Amino acid sequence: MSGRHRRTRRTRLLALAAVGVVALAGLAIAPMTFAAEAPRNTCPDLEVIGARGTTERPGLGIVLTPLARQITRDLPQTVRTTPLDYPASGNYVASVRQGVAEVQRVMTATAAQCPGTRFVLMGYSQGADVMGDALAGTGSRLGGRTGLPANLATRVSSVLLFGDPSFTAGEPFNVTDGRRSGIFPRGAGQLNGFAKRIQSYCNANDRFCQGGFSFAAHVNYQGFHPQATRFAATRATADAPR
Repeated sequence: MSGRHRRTRRTRLLALAAVGVVALAGLAIAPMTFAAEAPRNTCPDLEVIGARGTTERPGLGIVLTPLARQITRDLPQTVRTTPLDYPASGNYVASVRQGVAEVQRVMTATAAQCPGTRFVLMGYSQGADVMGDALAGTGSRLGGRTGLPANLATRVSSVLLFGDPSFTAGEPFNVTDGRRSGIFPRGAGQLNGFAKRIQSYCNANDRFCQGGFSFAAHVNYQGFHPQATRFAATRATADAPR
C-alpha cells in the first residue's frame, strides 16, 4: 500500500470517528427498555438488534433508539430490543470486526433458546457497516470473516441501514436522493442474498455514505423512521409462520 493511500485512508478514518462527536452533541438518551417490549425471560416473535454509530455511548444511539421504540409500538408481533455490545470506536477496523462477531454471537444464542424468533437488524453509520459485514462476510477487507450461516440467514426478517459508509450506489435496496457511493463502498452485489430484506437509507451529501461534506445530513435520519417501520412490518408479516 502506498504512503499516499495510507494517509488518505487514515484521514477518512479520523473523519469517521469525528462524526461521533457530532452525534454525541445531541445525545440525551440512555439505554432503555421500551414499555411494550416482550419480557426478557420469554421468546419474542422478533428480536431487534441495533448497532450504534462511532463513539456513541452504549445503547442504540440517537438514530436507532426512536426507531426501535416505533417498531415495538407499531408492530403486532412481540418485540425484544438488544443493543449490540461492541466498541463503536475510532479504531474502525478492529471495532467493526468485533461488532460482526457480536452480531453472530447474539443471533446464535437467541436461535438456540428461541427457535421461532426472527431478527430485525439495524445499524447506523459504523453500525450499518457492521450489519452489512455480518450478513455478507468481510472478505479480505476486515480479516476474511464469513457471513451468516444459513440457519441464521433464513431467520433475518429485515435489515435497516442508515448512513452506511459502505453504501454502494445502484443497489436495488437503496433509499437515497444521492448518486454516489460511501467512503468505503462494499461493492455491487455483495448483499444480493438479502436484497429483498434490506433498506439502506442515505441522505444526499452525507459525509460518510455519499462522501459528501455534511455532518448534519449524517445525523438527520429520523424522517425515514415511518418508512423503515412500515418495511419492517411488511417483512415481518410476509415471513410469519403459517
